[in-house]
Amino acid sequence: MKKVLIVEDQKEIREILDEVFRLELGFSNVTFATDGLDGFTECYLQKFDLICSDEAMPFCKGSDMVFAIRNKKGLNQFTPIIMLSSFVAEFTEKMKNIEITYFVEKPIDMDRLRRYVKMAMNNQKKKVELSGLV
Repeated sequence: MKKVLIVEDQKEIREILDEVFRLELGFSNVTFATDGLDGFTECYLQKFDLICSDEAMPFCKGSDMVFAIRNKKGLNQFTPIIMLSSFVAEFTEKMKNIEITYFVEKPIDMDRLRRYVKMAMNNQKKKVELSGLV
């Protein structure tokens, strides 16, 4: 059962991403958070196979959430993350040293998102296999 956390403040985008992750990418469990603080909280309540987050949100930006997740031991410290942003060029520079993070520019190119999800999941699976946990 693949689990994804979608952190997005816009309802319409959450609904579209829900459909893509459930129907096209085979995620049977989709959890939502509407800002980075809620997303951070969810990451300490349950383990996800993937996190997909917007950058520009109220209360806590997606990048702040990612830095907090990556820098504190927890269930999702090494979970792949796909970041969605209208400002990918400046954003990627800010986050260039954050591992297992992929960037998709808004408006979202759904084909690119699908490719990155598959790439992230395959890379995570290879890491687990190499570590001998399978």
